[in-house]
Amino acid sequence: MSASMSLKQFLRYIEAFNAKDYKLQHSFYHKDVTLVIPDPEIGTLIGSAGIMNHYANVHADAQETVVPRFVMIDGARIFLSMEAYFLYTRTTDRAVHSHKVKPGDVIRVKVWAVYDMLDGKMAKITCNALSDEFLGQADVNKLIQESCNRVDENVKACWKPASVL
Repeated sequence: MSASMSLKQFLRYIEAFNAKDYKLQHSFYHKDVTLVIPDPEIGTLIGSAGIMNHYANVHADAQETVVPRFVMIDGARIFLSMEAYFLYTRTTDRAVHSHKVKPGDVIRVKVWAVYDMLDGKMAKITCNALSDEFLGQADVNKLIQESCNRVDENVKACWKPASVL
């Protein structure tokens, strides 16, 4: 693996993900990117198209916001600890982690991920779920703000989250 990216560049990727700016988000990926999801029903997503197809299904039911709590960059590896919030816009029995939800329900997922870099791009992303919490009919903006208040100082210095949902 070779060359990583700066914290500011990595947080720009998170901002693109949150903004659903798929063109910018996917510009961070190596042409042979893989994304390992900690759900045996999903497994490993192959290539930009595989990632896009997965998130198209997730985002058809929910608005997702990632809060990067802690980021550590060590050469060609990036470690991320994050909280992701899913605000559901329609009823589904296949929400993240198999929860059953209705519009307005919120799920918070705590995850850590390792990004292996190749030629300055994300070649392999391995996600590991720490926990998922069904929060029901909750104020997602308030929850996101509370998570933002707990962000590591180095991340806070470089990351200015866009307006919340």
